[in-house]
Amino acid sequence: MKDKPDDASASGYMSPTNMGFICAALFFNTMSAPMVKLTQNAEGGYDYNKWCVYFFSEFIKLGAAVAWCVRGYANNDAQLIRHLEFDWKDFGQYAVPGFVFFAQNNLGFLALQHMNSSAFQLLMNTRIVSVAVMSVVVLKKPMHALEWCSIVLLMVGAMQYQLSGCDDSGYRIDVEGLSVMAVIVFCAAAGNVYTQRVMQRKMDQPLMVQNAMLYVWGVLFNGVNWFASVVPRPEHHGPPVPLFGAIGAVEVLSMVFYAVYGLSISIILKRFGAITRTFINTVAICCTAMIDVAFFGATVTVMELTTFAIIFIAVFCHSALSKNYVPPGQKDDLNP
Repeated sequence: MKDKPDDASASGYMSPTNMGFICAALFFNTMSAPMVKLTQNAEGGYDYNKWCVYFFSEFIKLGAAVAWCVRGYANNDAQLIRHLEFDWKDFGQYAVPGFVFFAQNNLGFLALQHMNSSAFQLLMNTRIVSVAVMSVVVLKKPMHALEWCSIVLLMVGAMQYQLSGCDDSGYRIDVEGLSVMAVIVFCAAAGNVYTQRVMQRKMDQPLMVQNAMLYVWGVLFNGVNWFASVVPRPEHHGPPVPLFGAIGAVEVLSMVFYAVYGLSISIILKRFGAITRTFINTVAICCTAMIDVAFFGATVTVMELTTFAIIFIAVFCHSALSKNYVPPGQKDDLNP
């Protein structure tokens, strides 16, 4: 998972601290699907307004970032105090990833009206290559052949896993669904790459200062969407959407969980980058499957096991082999 800033050394990249951040992000990514299952009712639906969960998750993240800044200010943290003075342009640039992630979440519901969930998950894996392409185009990040090979292997492994779980109904999708998915994939890639670019542009700026600016926009966008969800619509014939619904201990736990998960991802994007986050997301597929086997009575087929092997080969190529890879043309230059 070699997507580090240019000034990071190879030894620092694989330090125990950095590996701890990667493992923590992998843990939260793996547990996100089981957390959703815990909040579902017996019919697979939700007894609460899921938009309020998104809002309060963003609010908790903002509160954590602001509390960290206040604590640093009270302790006279010179670096923090210096970066507390930012202009509106610095603040406004975080509206872009905030809106992109917000749009991605909302477009997912529109896409599922034009395709089944299997097709949605399959097409979402194309964001793996999209993130790599945008990293090269937007961030000017050079990538050699072995890195591209690992990216393609990662996408193949993820898509093969989705194909292995296809039921008899197959994959249902129409042209409008494909168009919406193209926008979702673009948002997923652009949001991560742009956030990396903004955060790494000022590597000396404390992460929590950057998070505070980002999460203000997250609270704003998700707050508007939450209250819009309870506004009665003439075409809606079902029961009115509750402002909160049945919020219990599990739902509150999910709010805290998603907040911590979001904070861990912000660390990954700043210290490592969007490609590393993509690898973490895909490896989490394997870990989530193992949790489903251990706690939810699921089974793993031989085909699914081969997809896990492909994914881990891709990780090995990108994190270990590519670190010491020298393109053929450079080898000739080193050995005239």
